[in-house]
Amino acid sequence: MEHWLWIILAALFFECKGQDSVTQPTGDVIAAEGDTVTLACTFKTSNTGPTLFWYKQDGNNSPKFILSRVNLDEGNTPDEFKKRFSSTLDSKSVPLQISSAAVSDSAVYYCALQPTVTGNTKITFGGGTRLDVGSDVRPTLTVLPPSSEELQQGKATLICLANKGFPSDWSLAWKVDGSSGSSSGEESRSPGVLQKDGRYSWSSTLRLPADQWRKVGSVTCEATQGSQTPVSETLRRDQCSQS
Repeated sequence: MEHWLWIILAALFFECKGQDSVTQPTGDVIAAEGDTVTLACTFKTSNTGPTLFWYKQDGNNSPKFILSRVNLDEGNTPDEFKKRFSSTLDSKSVPLQISSAAVSDSAVYYCALQPTVTGNTKITFGGGTRLDVGSDVRPTLTVLPPSSEELQQGKATLICLANKGFPSDWSLAWKVDGSSGSSSGEESRSPGVLQKDGRYSWSSTLRLPADQWRKVGSVTCEATQGSQTPVSETLRRDQCSQS
């Protein structure tokens, strides 16, 4: 019995030991144009001589290969990335360095590991790190009222559009007659969408029962980010053509 127990424990040990992992820090990295940026990546593997990769995903496009490393700074880097992108591989990490950061570098960057084992084609990816490059810009806000058709159905949906802001972590919140919108109705938010000009757009919706909307004096959408001055836009119900 003990003999089989030791075999089972040994098998579990080697199975766990053989598991690969790639870790990238959570949270966005924000940089100004011209900065030198370092994106961290650590990994664990029981295989000797693994190959590490970095990929760039811009918007909804497919990830683009940046470079690979097999030992220190040895590896492959396509010509379009050679001038500003570099990395050095050691036994536990393979940080990506970007010099003279540009707005076009704003994207999500993925670190990946492939063991150097014959027949093993599995690649393990990290969770990705978003890089935002640019200068602080306050978004412009637009609040859209509910439609008359929707009100006839007993519902009222308000939409807040935030355009051309930077960085990506602006947050949108609602106030109904000065009180939090979440206590009055149902709020939902979309993540920031990177535009071609390097700035972001967001949206948020507030859903209320139609009878509650008819009692409202005003609704306000407010955008906040870090230490920047908040931006707000208020819509008065009496400004709307429908009630």
